[in-house]
Amino acid sequence: MKQEYNEDVLKESIKNLINNLHEQFGWFNDEELKNTPGRLEKFYKEWYGNKNFNFTKFKIQGKESMVILKNISFYSMCSHHLLPIDGKISIAYLPEHSGYIAGVSKLVRAVNKIANKPQLQENLTSEIVEYLYGNLKPVFVMVIVNGKHMCMMMRGVKQENATMVTSAVKYSEKVKNELESLKNEALKMMDE
Repeated sequence: MKQEYNEDVLKESIKNLINNLHEQFGWFNDEELKNTPGRLEKFYKEWYGNKNFNFTKFKIQGKESMVILKNISFYSMCSHHLLPIDGKISIAYLPEHSGYIAGVSKLVRAVNKIANKPQLQENLTSEIVEYLYGNLKPVFVMVIVNGKHMCMMMRGVKQENATMVTSAVKYSEKVKNELESLKNEALKMMDE
């Protein structure tokens, strides 16, 4: 259960972690021991703050067409190691006839909202699809995430060039028979 945000509790927890790491490994100097807990607390507060925004959408006029926004930069954190994940996200959706389109910056804000927490990339991908499907009610939405994981780059298998690719699709029954052609159209447009 989520508790109310308490800056002092978070700073104290981070301070204890920094002090324990310093006692075990001797990593920090006096300035860092004193000020790093506050800097880290400030970062987490700022990162979490990206969750609040107004998802603006507009009624479309006329015939619907596929909407693609590709190469959205994202930063997240692996929930297993608390190390960064970064990469690019591409979104494709087909609005309902006389349905809604998103303000283009709202697609980026939706990515930031969902990316700004520790998680697995597979869950990030699915959450973005669910969020967009729930807000826009399109007939089709697809998200592709290309992520580089520091937990694989700097530890364990040490694969600095490996990229993990995940995708998720959600669609209405109206387009079930057209699903493969919609996916292929989206993929083609994302590759251009």
